[in-house]
Amino acid sequence: MKQSITIKDIAKLCEVSIATVSRVINDKPEGVSEKTILRIRKVIADMDYHPNSVARSMVTKRSHTIGLVIPDVRNPFFSELARGVEDVCNDNSYGCFLCNTDGSVEKENEYIRLLRGRVADGVLFTTQNDQEFNEAFLDFQRRKYPFCFIERYVDEMPTVPGVYFDNRKGAEDLADFIIAKGHRRIAFISGPLVTHNARLRKEGFLGAMRRHGLVPDESLIIEGNYKFNGGYEAALRLLSTGAPDFTAILASNDLMALGAYQCLEERGYSVPARISIAGFDNIIYPPVLRPMITTIEIPAYELGKSATEMLFTLMKGEELENPRRIFEPVLRDKGSVAEIQKTREG
Repeated sequence: MKQSITIKDIAKLCEVSIATVSRVINDKPEGVSEKTILRIRKVIADMDYHPNSVARSMVTKRSHTIGLVIPDVRNPFFSELARGVEDVCNDNSYGCFLCNTDGSVEKENEYIRLLRGRVADGVLFTTQNDQEFNEAFLDFQRRKYPFCFIERYVDEMPTVPGVYFDNRKGAEDLADFIIAKGHRRIAFISGPLVTHNARLRKEGFLGAMRRHGLVPDESLIIEGNYKFNGGYEAALRLLSTGAPDFTAILASNDLMALGAYQCLEERGYSVPARISIAGFDNIIYPPVLRPMITTIEIPAYELGKSATEMLFTLMKGEELENPRRIFEPVLRDKGSVAEIQKTREG
């Protein structure tokens, strides 16, 4: 069995002290000549030496890990967001500790208790489908523990850095697009209205309807849960009163749009010939639907990347030039919203 190389072995081979090797490993080579630094690094590479992460963290007081708290790892939006986080971590030789809460405040609190133990040097908190404020955030702030929000609107803590998406404008743009196609009776499936972004999307939809002189029908507005089953069940409710008198459904995210799409197709309402449908997020899913869902793109990867870059700046003890970044919506027309004349012909 191959014997593990230790820092003591590296020091002996380089004919320097263990403290000198430690300073080079931890990127704090003050007082060490360039020639010695290069020699130590060459020996480390030649011997395939990897520092003990636990021992290293005890010396540096850093875990070289950040935490990412998300509500649903199965949602492709959060998978793409996590990829952006991970890429920045890799560039900085950091790991990412993924905390999937399943939308549960209790699970989030369990992860926070773990993270408080310095498992991570900083944390990213994404939206929470139950409640957005958490008392633990105040403790983090008091301790000057670095953390950022991603699409998590906490009114009680407006100074916490974060990255956001213009949800109201995204919903307005999508509603405008549907209305421009001639639709007047439009059903709306919101996200859980305890969350700020769900409320903003609903406000954007209602605002666009009123701006076009249309009166929103409350019976066509249903609260969902940002999940596939929420969209499916909402579509069932919309169809339960008999022949639908609406011509389009705007769902607050793509997963619910996919659920509604399946419900419509199963019951003989072809998309978009009979009923048009649109979503939000522009998630990646198998291209088995024809047409695919017209949607508002939220750049999940860029949100994750930008927030992680913010967090690394905070972990270095530096000030952020722009502590609140807002991404703009982009509409992706994929053919699932038909002209109203074509819809009626179906």
